[in-house]
Amino acid sequence: MSFHRHIFGFRRLGLGVTALCVAASGWSQSGVAPALSLPDALQKAASANPALHAERFRQNAAAALVEQADLRPNPTLDISVENAIGTGPFRGIDAFEATVQASQLIERGDKRARRVSLAESQHDLTINAFAVRRAEVLAATAEAFVAVLAAQERVALVREPLALAATTIESVQARVDAAVASPAESARARAALAMAQAEAARADAALVRARSTLASTWGGAATDVAHLNGKLHVPDALPDPTVYRARLAEHPRKLLAAAAVERDRAALALEQAHATQDITVGGGLRFFRSGSDAALVAGVSLPLPVRNRNQGNIRAARETLAGVELAADAVAIELRTAFDLAWQDLALAHQQVIAIRRDALPPTTAAHAIVREAYDSGQLPLLDVLDAQRALIALRRELLDASADYAIALARVESLTDPSFTSLSTLLAQP
Repeated sequence: MSFHRHIFGFRRLGLGVTALCVAASGWSQSGVAPALSLPDALQKAASANPALHAERFRQNAAAALVEQADLRPNPTLDISVENAIGTGPFRGIDAFEATVQASQLIERGDKRARRVSLAESQHDLTINAFAVRRAEVLAATAEAFVAVLAAQERVALVREPLALAATTIESVQARVDAAVASPAESARARAALAMAQAEAARADAALVRARSTLASTWGGAATDVAHLNGKLHVPDALPDPTVYRARLAEHPRKLLAAAAVERDRAALALEQAHATQDITVGGGLRFFRSGSDAALVAGVSLPLPVRNRNQGNIRAARETLAGVELAADAVAIELRTAFDLAWQDLALAHQQVIAIRRDALPPTTAAHAIVREAYDSGQLPLLDVLDAQRALIALRRELLDASADYAIALARVESLTDPSFTSLSTLLAQP
């Protein structure tokens, strides 16, 4: 009775898996959640990522500050009244005098042009900061895409031992019924089936999590990702690293560091311009109450740079610029180091894949077939079959993990050298 319950449970699980596959196919056909390729996922993330939308507002704000920096100072209108509401002969307003004067601040030292230059440099900085953030989003999307592909293949991989465990139960039960195997073998087969079912459930849950991570790059949910187009593939030979290394200079972080240097150079130039004192010129008319007389009033105001020549701000701007220039050099070193580490991971994963695919997998597959044939003919016990199955499945999992590591390492290499992920897209699209 216990055996029949397990068989029924397996068949019910098989029906559930079939239903999920049909549902996924229906999603794709109905257009609710079509299958995605890597370029599709990258495009969705680039256009709909919430963080990138926020960065665009920063660019708009910086552009508005460029407009503001180009404006000249407003003129000033001064109106003053003298000799009014006093005592004696100045009682009331009989002797008051009024002066109406307009004044204008004249900027010296080319402040306006340097102010505009600083604002434009700040705008360029926000553009490059957006490019850096976009590159980070696309890199996360590419790695999440690879993770979903790997999860899809793990789900397919665990289905095989699940089906194999069910077939083994049927074969073992037939041998037990024929009195050529002990009931202990039936118990072992049922335990293997339970473990395979648990592993399938874990693989399904991991696939849902991976889909959620991928969909989050464009602000979506796991249901937005029904199935991905692509397959983890590792070529027989590594690509040439010099082709990728030559593109490091074009990385958005390098361009951002250069933009920060230009911004701080413009800031230093503006602070140096502030050392030149501005002039305020004014002119107007003074009206006298006694009679209808009026007189011209004019004046010039010029600060005396006795103590404050903006020397502290100039020194601070110089120090800031020196630090930013060193930081730009540090960014170049960090990018080279990150590339070297990613390439080492790529080479290691490639070595593991080739070793498993060429040297370990063929004999393990052959050994499994030999052991299964010997068990069917009564020459070996079930334990040998289960051990051979576990060894084969474990090796195939190692191959899948190494293939996923290779794809993720390639994604990291291209995140430093090619934000369109051309090599990774081509690799995953291969049959």
